[in-house]
Amino acid sequence: MFSDPVSKSLEWSRKGYMGMALLLMINERPLTGYDVMRVMRETTQGFWKPTPGGVYPVLKKLENEGLVQGEWSSNKGRKRKVYVITDDGKKTLEKVILKQSEIALGINRLFESFLKDMFDLDNPHIAPPSIFSMFISEVMTEGFKELKARRETILSVMQSLQECLDVVDTKIEKAKKRSIF
Repeated sequence: MFSDPVSKSLEWSRKGYMGMALLLMINERPLTGYDVMRVMRETTQGFWKPTPGGVYPVLKKLENEGLVQGEWSSNKGRKRKVYVITDDGKKTLEKVILKQSEIALGINRLFESFLKDMFDLDNPHIAPPSIFSMFISEVMTEGFKELKARRETILSVMQSLQECLDVVDTKIEKAKKRSIF
């Protein structure tokens, strides 16, 4: 099916990240399954074209796990199920984002090592993906409610990062004490 390894790895990425992608999108604003497919296609510039068979089972799984909640509404006589992220979904998403950032940094280190060995470069550097891009995109087009929600998300991530920093600082201090004696 795939003629090259890059296409194969991109296909794996699309399949493996569907749940996280849905949580990210629904965290920004409530969406229907159709909206999810449209937004994902537009956001990825057509690279990722999810189908109902790929989206709705994942939404159902997220709903069963308590990460999103589906609410039925009627719009112009048509019933639609709109998904909103739950508090547990937000907490889970925060943890997943932090873990994915760690993984991305590790992969970047592997790429840098490869470049160093392959091309005999002294200090190759690949820019890591930025977690902050999700906080600064399209801020000017959002309403007050969306901006307040984005602010709360940023504060939550900052708190988590501060907790991680405190743990690292504690370990550094312990390591310093051990090395003195």
